[in-house]
Amino acid sequence: MTERQHTITKYVSDMLTVTRHIDEAIERQLNDSDVKRDQIAYPVISKLGGVLKSQISALEMHLSSVGGDAGSPVKEAVGSVLGVFAGLIDKVRTDTVSKMLRDDYTALSLQSIGLTMLHTTGLALRQQETANVALSQLKDLTPIIVEISEIIPLVVVRELTNDTEQIDMSAGKTAVSNTQKAWSREVTEA
Repeated sequence: MTERQHTITKYVSDMLTVTRHIDEAIERQLNDSDVKRDQIAYPVISKLGGVLKSQISALEMHLSSVGGDAGSPVKEAVGSVLGVFAGLIDKVRTDTVSKMLRDDYTALSLQSIGLTMLHTTGLALRQQETANVALSQLKDLTPIIVEISEIIPLVVVRELTNDTEQIDMSAGKTAVSNTQKAWSREVTEA
């Protein structure tokens, strides 16, 4: 195996490990009774689960096509670090749905930057198929990240109504508007 092929194989394998760990956490969330009852969060988490399954399949196929073995255990630090991360996400099942969504957002941010790095690696090493797979998967994740950022204020307000009597029910929609504006390039450049 050439050094170039070894690098591609390692990076694709690492991305597969990241995606598998996140998928495991999402699967546990989909079996959580609070998530199942949540009409705002459940559809997004369910959609994410489907996307992750598709991505795992594509990464396994791509890894095989570049000479790697999707079935072999990854012994790199990324596997153990993500295992700890995924475990932390799911250890405390007393978490509210909003905290689960926060953890999903964090995990997807990690996955997204990993895909950005894999895309760049593919381009730099002239391995266009790797670059294409990574970019395609990033394009699948970004709308879900945005969707989580749009629904989490609504979930937080709903959860607060369960704990407190005096809640401004319009705060969720206001928070969505304010926070989405904060991410706008025009606002950040001003």
